[in-house]
Amino acid sequence: MRCASDPLFRGLVDDAALFPPGNAPMDVALREHQHYRAAPWAAAVGPFLCPASRIEEFVSAASPGDPVSVALIFDVTSEALLRACRAWLDYGGVAHWEAVYGRHGLDAKVFSDGSTGQGLTAFLEVPRTGFESALDLVGSLRGFAAKYRTGGKTAEAFPTEDELAAFLVACTRRGLAFKLTAGLHHAVRWTSEEGFEQHGVLNVLVATRVALTGGTTDDIVAVLAEQRPAPLVGFVQEWDEATCADVRNAFRSFGCCGVTDPLRDLQALGVLEAESP
Repeated sequence: MRCASDPLFRGLVDDAALFPPGNAPMDVALREHQHYRAAPWAAAVGPFLCPASRIEEFVSAASPGDPVSVALIFDVTSEALLRACRAWLDYGGVAHWEAVYGRHGLDAKVFSDGSTGQGLTAFLEVPRTGFESALDLVGSLRGFAAKYRTGGKTAEAFPTEDELAAFLVACTRRGLAFKLTAGLHHAVRWTSEEGFEQHGVLNVLVATRVALTGGTTDDIVAVLAEQRPAPLVGFVQEWDEATCADVRNAFRSFGCCGVTDPLRDLQALGVLEAESP
């Protein structure tokens, strides 16, 4: 069993409480995030994700003297974005920023020059399919990584195993790091009450390892489709620290509006051990 500070789990789950379907009010989201930071699995929790349009609201609601690590999600452009970035940087505790390729892709170099000099990572969200040119752009920019959407509010918002496998292969062959967002609420692939086929965090971790070691797309699809916990748990339990680090250097994190959901699943499966913060 691995603890939350293990290289495999450290900073794995970014707190997306402000985003659908959670849509938590700012004060509630911040209060819960502070609770997560004091929880036994605190080390597994990544930064608080905040839309650029709400960063001033975040700064007003945040507790002074105890800065939260916050990632800025670009949902505005032009002067509004510049004001948001200024407020974000003035606040401190900055983690990384994220933007959508279709909205900011052509301007990514401008943002890159201003952020990577400060050691910040930038995640550029690529299309669900037809992402080759977007990944080429991400790979050409210093300090950039890819972002891919793995779910949403409808069944159609969840990519198929083949689509996600193609993304993993494209990233690993380029040596390109990535993060995921939405839909990864459980450790193992499952079917929701609404009939949504949802990807599992453990599936993605194992699939990333298979991709890194040269596995075929079919091999990766099979891992992503696996609904039995035992094979996935057994696979991960054999990894040494270097292997865990390699997997997480590729699969950086994922955004989840219910941070506790995947962590409790991992604990229930005996993969993640609680520890004091």
